[in-house]
Amino acid sequence: MMKAVYKADRSKGIEIRELPEPVISDNEVLIKVRSAAVCGSDIHLYNWNDWCDNVHAKNPIIIGHEFCGEVVDVGSNVSLVKTGDLVAGETHIPCGTCMLCRTGKQHICQDMKIVGVHTDGAFAQYTKIPEICAYKLPADTPHDIGAIYEPFTIAVHGVLKDKIGGCSTAIFGCGPIGLFAVNVASVCGASPVFAIDINDYRLKIAQKLSDNVIALNPHRDKIVEIVKDKTKGYGADVVIELAGSPEATRMGFELLRKSGRICIIGLHSREVSLDFVNNITYKEATVYGVTGREMFESWYQAENLMQSGKINVKDVLTHEFPLEETEKAILTAQEGKCGKAIIKIS
Repeated sequence: MMKAVYKADRSKGIEIRELPEPVISDNEVLIKVRSAAVCGSDIHLYNWNDWCDNVHAKNPIIIGHEFCGEVVDVGSNVSLVKTGDLVAGETHIPCGTCMLCRTGKQHICQDMKIVGVHTDGAFAQYTKIPEICAYKLPADTPHDIGAIYEPFTIAVHGVLKDKIGGCSTAIFGCGPIGLFAVNVASVCGASPVFAIDINDYRLKIAQKLSDNVIALNPHRDKIVEIVKDKTKGYGADVVIELAGSPEATRMGFELLRKSGRICIIGLHSREVSLDFVNNITYKEATVYGVTGREMFESWYQAENLMQSGKINVKDVLTHEFPLEETEKAILTAQEGKCGKAIIKIS
């Protein structure tokens, strides 16, 4: 038996339960979870809101998908990892046979499943995932760093979607992925980097990440005017939207320079109205939708960045909780009173 965070029904809340350890198939890996991290989707599942229905989330379920752990058993067909390896989990479970999977787009598989949403997740002492989703980490990787590889690779995917070195870059939303994006953009040569959020606690974290970060709060700063003033009137070369806010998205398009690019990563809860003619057509703007990580280019890029010693994610990991206090961790993240909340499991 093992302890796990269980979402028993659609009512608000979670509970800690004693459940049987997972049993693996020939193509799966059993992992002793060392550390995990709270994601926005865990907050959705905790509250069971419309997002859960939109993605057809399973219920009941063990939640959690950002994690790091030690391989303790492998199926008979597994060859990519072995017992004793330290791994992080790729959240997206691809079918492997659809046109998208067969053409290098596994992360947007036509029949994709998500760990901790459609299959039992990692807020537990043990979890199982398909072999393809187990990314082997350097053996000396701290467990809390291993646990945030998954969200870190989302930032890598968005920031490195195209040229970033020497580009003025505006990042809307300084939640954990936004903070990782600020760090990646700065390390990869973007300058200046505008970190934009209404949460001053997180803006202070953003300023710790690099000397070229300009922290702005739309509640008191004239964002568009400031960005254009710092870019000789042109506007930002690159905009990365991580707030999931219609207002932030509109502002992002407004301050984007002509022929600039914008990456939409944040998940919006309602439709966004835009002035397409002036902000896309006449600007000849490049617009990217970005979800998850490219399998596995984003992972290799993330590992190289981590190994470079130039990335500072420690300042983003502000709170730790034991497994038994997962509810407190989720509520702390929901209130925006932390950077990334880590759950220490074993």
